[in-house]
Amino acid sequence: MVTVKRIVGAGLILSLLGSFALASSRRIVVHVGTAPLAWADSRVDYEILTELSRQAGLKVVDTDRLGDECPPLPQNGYDPEAWLDWGTEIGGRYLLVVDIEREVLERQKTFSIPIICQRWETVALIEGELKLFDLQKRRVLTSESFEKKLSGARQFQGSTDDNRSDPSLHLTASDKSRLFRNLESELARKLTKRVMQLTRGR
Repeated sequence: MVTVKRIVGAGLILSLLGSFALASSRRIVVHVGTAPLAWADSRVDYEILTELSRQAGLKVVDTDRLGDECPPLPQNGYDPEAWLDWGTEIGGRYLLVVDIEREVLERQKTFSIPIICQRWETVALIEGELKLFDLQKRRVLTSESFEKKLSGARQFQGSTDDNRSDPSLHLTASDKSRLFRNLESELARKLTKRVMQLTRGR
């Protein structure tokens, strides 16, 4: 009976150690740099962290929540060795760095009948760069640019001046905010899918 208890106890300890090792091997450190928005606060960092946290077996570390425990960001953001050292100091298997370079609203003409009318489309756009590092193997898994667009309302302009600044083409503040929230959610899903593709099986 004692021998059986010892075997069961040893098995439980090994199972717990295995679970801990698995959790450690899937720990991802995340840093998101956002671009300012004129009419709202960007929530793209929140959306990315939330989407990553929904992935089974992935432990997400938000560097903004580390406070004084977080080392200063690398002075040279283009130096992969500096990012690898920075992520290793925090601790984890992977380091994800997302830099949002542009988060803007644009108006694009999608249809025109000269002298009669034009159709304009409001488009929300996010551009940036994604870097993913394997800290354990000290390897850059990817460093790539990304772009995500989402179309808002389409408006017809029944005038001859072809003026993209026409007040009738403007979205309300709430419509702008809603458009960007939807865009940020879609971007978070896109980037999370990319991260999971690159880390699966590693």
